[in-house]
Amino acid sequence: MMMKMSITLKGISPIISFVILIALVFFIATIVTPWTYNLAKNLTTQTGSSALSDIQCRNAAYDFDTNYGNYGVLWNFSGVNDTLSVKIENTGTINLYDFSLEIKLGSGESQTIKNLDINQTTQKTKSNPLKPGHSAILKAVILEDLEDSLSEVRVLNDVCPDVYVTQEF
Repeated sequence: MMMKMSITLKGISPIISFVILIALVFFIATIVTPWTYNLAKNLTTQTGSSALSDIQCRNAAYDFDTNYGNYGVLWNFSGVNDTLSVKIENTGTINLYDFSLEIKLGSGESQTIKNLDINQTTQKTKSNPLKPGHSAILKAVILEDLEDSLSEVRVLNDVCPDVYVTQEF
């Protein structure tokens, strides 16, 4: 006589599977939540500062003081110690600082672009900015002999990089 034996495996009970599912969800949530929080925090901070900068920069404006030199620019490239200075006036409503100059020398295809820093004694800083309604003379640091003729001067600033003034010659 042969006995037939059958072994059947029964599944996990619904209560145990529910508990395992809940535990799995909590485990994933503990991993994902800090990452999501940091991502949202960083994006919010970046967006907030970008929006604040955009709003502030709408009120940024400055121009050459045309009573100084040649339309606000004074330069001498004829000697060994070349000099270049600009006088600008803050015509906007926010403080401006950390200026630099971009100059173009020559004309046509032989035109050269040079970036010049401002001498630290005349540079405007965050603690000593160019205030609205005030003007300042900014002197360039020139470390090489500029032999060509000046064709353009652009005054840039780090507060609002998209706001600048240009004078052509």
